[in-house]
Amino acid sequence: MNKTILKLKYIVFFTIVLLFAACSSENEGKNSVGNNFVEAKVLNEVSASTNLAYIQASFKANATNAFSYKSIKIKYKTKNQEGNEVLASGILILPTPTQAYLDFLKSNGKTFSISTIVENHGTIFTNAEAPSNEITTVGSSIQGTALLMSGFAGFAVVMPDYLGYGDSNDSYHPYILKKTSAKVSIDMLRASVAYMTNNNIIFNGQVYISGYSEGGYVAMSMAKELEENYSSSFNVKALAAMAGPYDVKALADKEIDETRTMEYPAFLAYLSHSYTKAYSNLSLKDSIVYPNTDIFHSFFDGSKSGTVINLSLGIGDQTNGGYKVEKADKLFNIDFINDYKSNVNNAFKVRFLENNVFDWTPRSKVNLIHCKDDEIVPFSMSQTAYDKFISNGASSTNITLSEIPSSVLVQQIDATHPFVHSNCGSTAYGAAVSWFSKIRSGEIK
Repeated sequence: MNKTILKLKYIVFFTIVLLFAACSSENEGKNSVGNNFVEAKVLNEVSASTNLAYIQASFKANATNAFSYKSIKIKYKTKNQEGNEVLASGILILPTPTQAYLDFLKSNGKTFSISTIVENHGTIFTNAEAPSNEITTVGSSIQGTALLMSGFAGFAVVMPDYLGYGDSNDSYHPYILKKTSAKVSIDMLRASVAYMTNNNIIFNGQVYISGYSEGGYVAMSMAKELEENYSSSFNVKALAAMAGPYDVKALADKEIDETRTMEYPAFLAYLSHSYTKAYSNLSLKDSIVYPNTDIFHSFFDGSKSGTVINLSLGIGDQTNGGYKVEKADKLFNIDFINDYKSNVNNAFKVRFLENNVFDWTPRSKVNLIHCKDDEIVPFSMSQTAYDKFISNGASSTNITLSEIPSSVLVQQIDATHPFVHSNCGSTAYGAAVSWFSKIRSGEIK
């Protein structure tokens, strides 16, 4: 097993990101210029000096350079779960090198070109959290991701809002549904390449894919689809899938049990909302305790936080945001639970199985990054994917299982931030970007 034990804290990982790894000037794959691009609008620009000052003050005092970056809202056409065309949105973060960096590359016989990370965000509930809405919020997680991936490491970053957010807020979000998840992110990449091509931005064809939690699931779905159906259009260099529910059925089997205490009920409610909207043979009325299905669906209209949803469902506690207060039979109908557990042909079970994303054979490099004691998306999700990739014949040198021990996160876990799952994100992203940078520089072959 190619298994790495990661013991890096959020602050430490900045010291190992290879900021000045030479950017490849070789175009390593044809770029699929999208004919689905609709419109672009610059949202904000952050100077190299501002980024450098932040890096020096917060992470690396002896840092000597940084990239400026520009955030551009991209509007593009894609299709929803039902196959209908919709207008979607996301942001493209473009780094700009300083003259000193360009001179440095030139002295080493290299020119500047951009590699791209497609970053798929984790579960959000409110439209305000969508990347194209949050990128201008000072100190937001999206700004932190932009700083790390673009301002510090020099990648272009493609961040889809997802359907149901941004300009498609009037659509329902296809939560943990592989077909639409992959398509929406791929179409955002295609539209972003069109923008770069039209604006003479030198994209070298290298595509890196990342995502955490729901984003890990989307990243896995996207990488699988790109390798199997877009290999002549995009060169997937590497996938960093972090803490995603790749085995949807196995996770549902664990959670849909009257003896199981729900860690965060809104996640399970979101899954029920999404699947019953997507599949006509799944009944929300027969599966959920909440009596009014129209109101239940309205909880996921992008205006309510996860805590508000927990409280609205009557399975939360105002003092702790709904953490660990009720068993699963307070959300799921007991007759539904019993049928799910005993009936192999239960309609939900069949649909969950259809949406698993771990049974394929990656050709590119894959790093499955996961905190060992994740209580919401268990480490077994990444272990299962790793084992299946290897048994399917993927090269063992290409597949890495990176286990982050919870001891790394001890100082971050408190009453306000009680979950390993959420606290693990920053460490996982640091490891992912460092790994991408080493692949880009050729340190990892």
